[in-house]
Amino acid sequence: MPNRDDVADELERQARETIRLFRESMGDLGTRVRQVVDRASELWDASSGIDPDSTGIRNLAPANELRARELARRWVARDFLVDPELPDGMRTRALYETAVWKVELSERGETRALGEGSSPWTGTPPPPPSPILPAWEYSFPATPEITSGERHERLAGSEMAGACLVCNGTGHRDCSDCDGKGFTRCPDCKGRARVTCRRCRGRGRIADAAAERKARSAKGYFQVQAERLATDAAGKLADFSERLRQDYGVPLPPSAQWAPTAPASGETIPCPDCVDGTIACSCKTGKRVCTTCKGSGYSACPACDGSARVIRYREVVRRFDTRTITRTVMPPEAEEAGWLSNAMLKRASAETTWEGALDDVAGEPPLGVPAGIWTVARALASGENGDEEASPASDDLDRHVIARRLRLTCIPVTHVEYTYDERELDFTAVGPGGSERFWAESFPARWTRVGRFFKAVMRDLNGERGPSDERRRLPDGAPRPLDEYRTARHVRILPDTADQPDSGADIDSHASAEADNQPPPPLDDDIADC
Repeated sequence: MPNRDDVADELERQARETIRLFRESMGDLGTRVRQVVDRASELWDASSGIDPDSTGIRNLAPANELRARELARRWVARDFLVDPELPDGMRTRALYETAVWKVELSERGETRALGEGSSPWTGTPPPPPSPILPAWEYSFPATPEITSGERHERLAGSEMAGACLVCNGTGHRDCSDCDGKGFTRCPDCKGRARVTCRRCRGRGRIADAAAERKARSAKGYFQVQAERLATDAAGKLADFSERLRQDYGVPLPPSAQWAPTAPASGETIPCPDCVDGTIACSCKTGKRVCTTCKGSGYSACPACDGSARVIRYREVVRRFDTRTITRTVMPPEAEEAGWLSNAMLKRASAETTWEGALDDVAGEPPLGVPAGIWTVARALASGENGDEEASPASDDLDRHVIARRLRLTCIPVTHVEYTYDERELDFTAVGPGGSERFWAESFPARWTRVGRFFKAVMRDLNGERGPSDERRRLPDGAPRPLDEYRTARHVRILPDTADQPDSGADIDSHASAEADNQPPPPLDDDIADC
């Protein structure tokens, strides 16, 4: 009979051997997993259309290159449909930076007219009336904050006391809520003075509780609970339908016709809470006192505030309006190339560079304003354009010009021409930095790269050679032999081959593979070797 210690030693040896084999198999599995992940990363990089050996257009200034990529990053962050790899994978061919200037001439005018107004009587007699002058003979404080609308200026010395014409000198009017009746219809009973009993729902009879218990005593517990749940659900549905029928006028049948009264026994007794299915409403008469007029049927006249007298006066109605003439100066290169349109400018935000009165235009151009733009502004301000719309003045004799101001705004425009995935594309950024709007007729879509990735995986699994495999060759142009790579890989993953002498076909293949430093074969070869 074997010794107990020998059996323990044998079990320990088997356990150690199992752990060693498990570690070796896991190490081999980890190596294969890393190879698969590396291969997938290569296919993902290849699907982006990025050539790792390309450095873009070499004659492009580094600042312009950085500017183009920064705009592409903002575009990608704002538009979900654009390929997120665009900033890193694009090859900038050209970059054009320009600006669109807008010259706006704003003219604020005022029109006056005499009108009449009234206010409630306060008990103080008005002063003696004075003569009424023409509307433009009165001077009022300046209102630079108003660009449109109207103001009513009361004229002192034009007040006169008189009877209120709205209420005919009575000081009150019929209440608008009750039409002068002093009461409104009760919302609960709809004027019927009685409401439907909620216990019996207008039937006048309810289920006999003793008969219901007796009928359910012979049934199982779960059956009884299910019946009670169905009864409660039917009762709530009946209450809801009755509310829709009575309050909202929905043409539904009364709940007493379809809701069950005694579902278990069918025996009923008279309802103790009502008479023939109805109970008296809290209003008693079907009417409620009007809360607005407190039952009087009248309300104070809003024109005279209940005093029956008003103060009539004359007033000057001042109406303001602003008329604007805009001149847009487009860059010549944008008009010739056609990559800038009016639709882009309408939706883009602009920066105000200068704003002031027309008297300030006679001087030198302000800082940041080109001389050509300043010339256009001076011509627009003086009306030298020869255009009928150059001056927003009107033929309305009753309209006076209050102020005329000039504003210069600038819209930065950047046009980028680039190459991505062997396609020549372009986009235009319109607006100040950080708030640009991007326009492009075509762009690399986000899902296009995903489709290329899956195509590359399927091509790799089928053993077909893709565009990315053409670059993975030896310096002499010959692809690496598959058997040599498999032999070298087998030698690398064995734990005790590092100290063995360089003899045999496997060792020679490993040394040759290390000397050549060649990349691994496609992913389908690894899978086939498994």
